[in-house]
Parts: sequence; C-alpha cells; structure tokens
Amino acid sequence: MALRAERVAVTGVGVVSALGASAERTFERLCAGESGIAALGAFDGTDRRSTLAAEVGSFDQSFVPRAEADRWSRSDRMAVAAALDALRAAGIADASRLSLAVGGTTGGMREAEEVLAAEPGCLPARAVERLLAYPLSTSLDRLTATLGARAHAATLCSACSSGANALLLAACWIASGRASQVLAGGTDALCRLTFSGFDALGVLSPEPCRPFDLSRKGLTLGEGAAFLMLESEASARARGVRVLAWLDGWSVGAEAHHITHPEPSGETAARLLGRALQRAGLAPVDVDYVNAHGTATVQNDAAEARALAIALGAELTRIRVSSSKGQLGHTLGAAGALEAAVTVLAVDRGLAPPTGGLVTPDPELGLSHVVGTAEPLAIRAALSSSFGFGGTGTVLAFTHSGRERSEVERAARAPRVRSVATLFEGSLATDAAVASAASPGARGSWLDHLEASRSRRFDSASAMVTFGASAVLRRCEGALSDVGLVAGSAYGNVERSVAFLRRVLQRGPRFASPADFPHLVPSAAAGNAGIYLGLRGPVLALADASTSAESALAVALALLDDGQAESIVAGSAEPRDEVVERLLAPLKRTGPAAGGARGEGASFVLVTRERSAGDVAVTFWSDAARSEELPAPTAPRALVGSPLDDASSELLEASAWRRVERRAPSVARVPPEAAGGFGVAQAIAWILSGEADETLWVSRRYAFVFSRGA
Repeated sequence: MALRAERVAVTGVGVVSALGASAERTFERLCAGESGIAALGAFDGTDRRSTLAAEVGSFDQSFVPRAEADRWSRSDRMAVAAALDALRAAGIADASRLSLAVGGTTGGMREAEEVLAAEPGCLPARAVERLLAYPLSTSLDRLTATLGARAHAATLCSACSSGANALLLAACWIASGRASQVLAGGTDALCRLTFSGFDALGVLSPEPCRPFDLSRKGLTLGEGAAFLMLESEASARARGVRVLAWLDGWSVGAEAHHITHPEPSGETAARLLGRALQRAGLAPVDVDYVNAHGTATVQNDAAEARALAIALGAELTRIRVSSSKGQLGHTLGAAGALEAAVTVLAVDRGLAPPTGGLVTPDPELGLSHVVGTAEPLAIRAALSSSFGFGGTGTVLAFTHSGRERSEVERAARAPRVRSVATLFEGSLATDAAVASAASPGARGSWLDHLEASRSRRFDSASAMVTFGASAVLRRCEGALSDVGLVAGSAYGNVERSVAFLRRVLQRGPRFASPADFPHLVPSAAAGNAGIYLGLRGPVLALADASTSAESALAVALALLDDGQAESIVAGSAEPRDEVVERLLAPLKRTGPAAGGARGEGASFVLVTRERSAGDVAVTFWSDAARSEELPAPTAPRALVGSPLDDASSELLEASAWRRVERRAPSVARVPPEAAGGFGVAQAIAWILSGEADETLWVSRRYAFVFSRGA
C-alpha cells in the first residue's frame, strides 16, 4: 500500500549570526559580500594556529527569565532568538502546537569551561555541575519552555550536519502526517574545546577562510543559530501565509570511511545528492544553485566538488555554487540549518550569494562560482549540503514557491523489531532475555570484544555502541550498506571532555590531543560504530536526558517510515563515567544497589521495514504521548511496562490500558538514564518469550505498542 506524502513548505526563517541578529540582516550583509570573521574575542587565542572567528554580536535576549539567567547557555540564548525570528516571519503567535527538532554539538560547554578556566589547577565541583546542567538537550528544553510547544521534540547530533538533520527529521514528520508544523534548526556557541580541537587537527586557517580557493588553508570557526518554520502544504494554505520555498527533497547517509576525513571519491555524497533530487522529482537540469558545505579545507572542498560532478554531470558548469562559511564561519552543529536558511532566502529573493574570501578559484574543482557580491539569478531549485565528523552527510533540496509539486508516495509498511540486545556489567543478553546484575558475566572492557586494530581510539561509549549494534545486526537479512544507527546518550563523554580541557587549560593549546578531539563530539560513539560496522544509512546521535533510548527509537522509526533506510539500529549507551559518578551517584543510589557505585548499561533494537517470521510489530509509537492517542489493547495477553512516575501513571489511568497488568523491569544498578532502553527491551522480550502477545512501554512523553508479528 502506498500513501501520498505531505508536501513541506518553508514559511519562516530565523537567524542569529556573525553578520546579524536576524535572517534579513544576515542575508543582506551576506549578499553584499561582508564578512563576520574578525579577531577572536570570546577567549584567549594565544599560541593557536588561528586567532580568528565569526562571533555573534549583540542580540535581543529579553526572553530570558531574570531568575534563570545564570542557567541559560549561549547556545540556548541564540537558539531561542533565532526561533522567535522565524516565528515572527511565519506569522505564528501561538506556538503551543509546534513540534521541535534541534541540532547541535556543544550544548553548554562554553559556560562549564569558564569555571574550569578560572580554576585550572583543579576540577571544581561547580564546573562539573555546570557541565552536567547543560547537556545537549538543554536548548530544546529552553525552546519548549519559552514557546510552550507540546508536540514532537528531538535533539540530534551528527557533528557538522546536525542542523540539516534536524530539518530532515522535521520533513519526515510532516511528510508522514505525524506533524503539521515543525520549528527546526541548529545552534552552537564557540568554546575552547572545539577551538582547541580543530586547532590541534591543523585545519584552522591563519587568515579568513577561502572556500574553493586555490590557496585555501583551512576553515574558520563561527557560532550562531538558525531555525526554519516548516509546515505541511495544507497548514500553510489554511493560514494563508506566503510560502518562501518548498523543501521537496532530502536524504541522509554515512560514508563509513573515517572519523574526520571525507571519502576522497565523493561517491557517498554524490549518492545523497542524487537521492535528494529524486525525492524532489528533480533532474540536474532543474537545479540552478548549490549552497555547498565548502569548509575551505583542501580535502573537503575537493571531495565535495567530485560529488557534485558525479551527481550533476555536465550541468555543473552552469549551476552556480557558493559557500557561506567564508563570511559566517563554520558554525558546526548550526551550519546545516544556517546554510539551509541562506538557501531558502536565495530561492525566494532570486539572489545567489557569493563565496566570501574566494579570489582565485581552484581550477581542478570545476565549479561555477559567485564572487564578490550576490548575483541575480532565477533559482528554480537549489541544493544545500552538509557533512560531519563520522561521515554522516545530509542534502536538502529546496524549490521555488511557484513550482508545481511532483507526486511523492511513501510505502505504508509497519516497522518490525527483529532483534534486541542489552549490555550490563559485562553481560550481553539478546532477544528473549534482558541482561541482569543477578548473573553478571565476566567483568572486563567492552573493547575486548572488538578488533584492537580497528578500535584503538574507542572509549567505553564507542565500544558499547559498536558491540551492542553488532549483536542485533546478526539477524539483519539485508546488506549493511542500507542500515542506519541512531544512538542516544544523556550526557555524552564528560570524563574524556574534562580531561581534554584540563590539559589545554593547564599546559596550553599545544597540548590539545588531535587523536582525542574527534571522539568528544556527542555523535562520536555512533560515528565510530558506523565506521567499524560499515553502516551507510543514517548514523546519528540523540540526547534526551533519561529518555534518550526512547528518543532514539522514535527518530529511527520516523526515518524508517520515510524510507531513509531499510533497517536501523536504535538504542542508547550510558557508560561508567567517573565525572558523572562523582556528582550524580549520591543522588541516584536507590533500591538494591543503594550505597554502591552507579552501573553502566546499553540497549539496542534492530527495526526494519522488511517482514520475517518471528518479528515483533511496532503498531504504535508517539514522542508526544497523550492519553487520547493510545490505542486500546487488542491481544488477550497484554502487559504494560512502565516506570513509576506521575506522567506515565496519569497517561495510563486515562487510557484503556489501565486495566492491563503492569510490570516494571527491575535490573539493579542500571543507571537511571539507561532504564528506559532496558524497559523497551523488556517489553519486546516479553513477546519474544511468549509471556505476552502485546505490550506497551510508556515513559515521559514516549509510548510504544509492540505486538506479535503476523
């Protein structure tokens, strides 16, 4: 059965950048050829390869509650400012029905660093508290509270393609009918960790970056935020609002090549460009403009040019190409959203922005550039490309508001769970069982289960994700080239990040480890696992505090439903982290493990569009659970797995599931942040073991119904 996909309209754009505190001001100065790159002012740049950055100036922050001012990070503030700019442009006064998708990489790292920098000789408790108080998901929380949004929500990280993937997820929600209005984008603030890390990698340019230039010497870091108001065509028409552009095509996939270096051939990027065009019903002859990733590093620019040549063929000599990073800097997790915003305005205004800093185009790249100032151009269709550490790339295809739509159908196939795995205290359990502390396996490192030569830089998080994913993939019937991975984590790698920062702050920038830095990005564990296992589908990380596992599963199901992969591994890993342990253990020691150390745990499921005997069907899922959405149980042997919190109890009491037997998974010393994933695994295991025909797992905001596959 095939269903008509909803068309996605862009009705508002909001930006906070080094060129301005609004989308209008940013685009105006961008087109005029002005640059936001200047001397670094956020912190001392001494002894670094570059002392330049594209920093955001003053912007309205009146929305920050005075009593909470010291708890709002710079990333939070920029996100809300850009979001409000987008809502104003779209004419939306009531945001309560909005869904939200946010991409990023740094969270509140900058604020935690400020405390560490003030006391470099030690690790003050208040610095750790700040680090844990600003996880990646905080900006989403600030947006939710400020706007009053109550629908779908997710925080994603895929390094430099994070913002683009937030837009892609939003498009998936709208195309499937799961949402009608989504505010999506990215935010990232400059901080010492990223500046020192890129400096250690030797990729920062000592002069303002020059994308695609023959004499390019590397990138220039920046900061900012951008959000796009996306709506279904029906929603936009009903509101009578002007459509700026259509988001008609999108694709995401991974190279499975290297944690930092791009695939030299550009073949994967070309495949993604082709898939986005196909989804939009476009051919290369229809494309007039490309806003390229264009980092100004020798390798990345060359690989991207090869990808464009493969995907666009002879038309590439006609199509205008530019990179906004020469004026806005590389804004990391915000870059994909910021450049998508520029692309939308370019399509709407009929102006192709220039590539700042470009003086002598590299003739080997074969691109048609815009130099100096913007060039008037009737843009029928445009592409915006983003690529990140770990090799996850995303391409968005925007078309002019006057373009007739190409009918797009999506296959209506209920997703299935084929395999489950849980990791706890050295034990691996699969399918009909869940790892338990009652019978732990031999204690040791998860790295012991991996090939040493291919995992020598892995930490516990990367090892757990890789080993757990491999355990469920043993039942994957398709080729791994079409398999994705969505891995959640509440805090990321705090211990390793703190060690990196302390070394920089105590001994100087020259002691920043280029080998460690790429593994500090929140998506590093997913990226490492994807490379190790050869996964070429979407490879992303999720952050949603104690429900990161459920969030990962919900996002995986949305990507699967949209056809971005045939199968996806979804789950979360919460490794033992000494810094997290030091702060949180006293607060979390309850139950049988009271007084003991926090454990570690991970859980994964393989969800697929394929059908096979013995699979567990996913008949319902929601990441905005409300009582009226829960379908009534249909099987004679139904169970509810639920944590004992007020929100889930209220949800159950207001539904037909209130009469169904409840069981709560009990695994001693599983860290609370991992408990939701173990609950999902247990709900599936009950069906696989024959204890139930149908199960419901419900927690804060999330609900999943599983049933015995037909």
